[in-house]
Parts: sequence; structure tokens; C-alpha cells
Amino acid sequence: MRRHAVLAALTCLTLTAACSAPAGTDGGGGEDDGVPLVGVAMPSTTLERWVGDGENLEAQLSSLGYEVQLQYAENDVATQVDQIAGMIDAGADALVVGSIDGSALQAVLADAGRAGIPVIAYDRLIRDSADVEYYASFDNWRVGVMQGTALLQGLGVLDAAGQATGVPGPFHVELFAGSPDDNNATFFFEGAMSLLQPHLDSGVLVVPSGQTALADIGTPGWDNAVAAERMARLLPAYQGTGVRLDGVLAPNDGIARAVLDEAAVLGQPLVVTGQDAELDSVRLVAEGVQQSTVYKDTRQLAEVAVGMVRALLDGGEPEVNDTTSYDNGVRVVRSYLLTPQLVTQDNYERVLVDSGYYAAEEIG
Repeated sequence: MRRHAVLAALTCLTLTAACSAPAGTDGGGGEDDGVPLVGVAMPSTTLERWVGDGENLEAQLSSLGYEVQLQYAENDVATQVDQIAGMIDAGADALVVGSIDGSALQAVLADAGRAGIPVIAYDRLIRDSADVEYYASFDNWRVGVMQGTALLQGLGVLDAAGQATGVPGPFHVELFAGSPDDNNATFFFEGAMSLLQPHLDSGVLVVPSGQTALADIGTPGWDNAVAAERMARLLPAYQGTGVRLDGVLAPNDGIARAVLDEAAVLGQPLVVTGQDAELDSVRLVAEGVQQSTVYKDTRQLAEVAVGMVRALLDGGEPEVNDTTSYDNGVRVVRSYLLTPQLVTQDNYERVLVDSGYYAAEEIG
């Protein structure tokens, strides 16, 4: 991860009182005392990763001297719309939005645009809006590629170097995807399928349910209970039929754990992927129960978003590294994409403990 200018600002504020206060902005109103107000709208507290995102954003923005209004909408779109409207009314100078439904914020963000308030889409692309100026996220296609690769490596179809082993299979797998209203879910799925589809076509992989289309395997709201219910419906095909379930493509850790909990009745190990490096799943990876997770350091993502905010409020241009990939239906949104890391039983200590993301005793 290349270091951004925001780190220098954070260090300066920490080490000396001589640092200058952040510049204000002419748009969005601002506070009477001249301190810029940044509104941070997050989806929910039900996923561990969003709590970490909110905390990291709030801490880094506050360290720069900004006032922060952080709110969670608990996966209710109307609530998130109201929260963003409240931030606009409060005179926010910038908005950082992790959307629940990426296609449901056009009207309220149009209000932000009219007020001159810059909007940064956080991790999830906001669609169909001309008022989203920047996007901070991870390389979501690459996340899916990592998940597909991990599933194939766990099954033995690919070796540790990612090369085909020539095993004939067939391996029986089931596929799960994220929420249909989350643009990232499509990137995850398509990235994974770029690896899996050739093996489905050759017969090395077989999906006994026949459910391979995104429309059939999505999990509305990323709801673990919904995923558990679907897994329960799939299990009879593997109970007393002589068909062994070998693996499951799970798009995040919560769904991975729901799948593993339901599939425990089979009394056999499964190759199950994941994402977000949630502590409970990291423990399962360390134990060899969950095959893998994808680590996305929310500290770095917050750093990128905060750097964007600072640049905008200082009248500058935020740093980006992608200007072509994310067309939201109205405009191509300038983006900064971070690189995710695949975490397995072999490398979790190096990736997660040595980096300070988790302490060894937390994992156990």
C-alpha cells in the first residue's frame, strides 16, 4: 500500500501543535466555527467489517480536526436516505457513503450536488447518480478471482501456484453470491466465475442444484439467515443420495459460517471460501474448517477515503488509480482501488497477526 499524504497530516497532528488546521470549503455550508463537517453514512452494525470501517473513518477524520457525523442505517434504505438528508441539512462539507442499495440514493445525492457537497462512494459503488465524484474501494473483481482460485485450490483442481493439476473430478459444489442491490456482488461473482466457468464447462465441477446464475444464487441484504435457509434447501440432494458435496463458493465470511453451520449435518469437511477476515472466520481458517477468507484492510480503505476528503476540502484533486472500470450508469466514477489479500491456514499469521490487524491471542 503506497503511503498517502493523509498519513503525513496525521503524524503532524499527533506530534506537534504547530500543524495548521484543515482548510474549510465554500460549498455545503460548514459549521459556524469554521471546522468542516464530514457526514459518514454506513450500512449497518450487523457486519463486523462495517463497524471497523466506521470507527476507522471517524478516528482518522477527527485526527485531522474535522467534525464527524457517523450514522448507521441498519440496512434500511429509507433510514439511510433520511440520515444523509439530515447531514446535508446540518451543513456537511463532504459526504462519505457506504450505501445499502446502490441504486436508491439519486434524489438525496442530487440535493447534495445542488448544495455543492462532494460525495465519495465508500466500498460500494453508488449507481445512477451524477453526484458521486469519487469511489474508494478494493479491486472487487480481484476479490472474486481470489475466491474462485481458493475454491479450486481447496478442491485440488489447481495447485498452490495456480496451475491446473489435471484431476478429472467431478467435484460437486454450490454457489452463493452477495446482495443483488450491491454492485460489488456482481464483481465478486463475475471474478470468481472467470475461474470456475471453464471447469463447469469441462465437467470437472458440477453444481447439482443447477443454480449458477447470479439471479438464482444472490443473498438479499447479505443476510446470513437467508443464506442458511437456502443452504438447508440444498442439503437433501446430499443426504442419503450418494452425492458428496465438496465445496461452496461463499462471497463473505458471514455467509460462509451460515453455510458451514447448516452443512455440519453432513459430517464431512467442506471447501468454503469467504471475505472480510472477520475474527470468527479467521479462527475457522486457522482451524482448517473454513478454507479461506479475503482480507481487506479497512484501515487502509479509510485512509484512502480520508485522503480524498482532505484533498477536496483543500480545493485539490484526490489521488486515483482507476478512471475506467466503474461506470455507475451516468458517469465513470474516478476510483482508488486497493489490493486485497487471500488468507488461508498457511498464511493467516503473517498476513493478519504480523500486520497488527489481530493479536495472536485473539485468534487463539
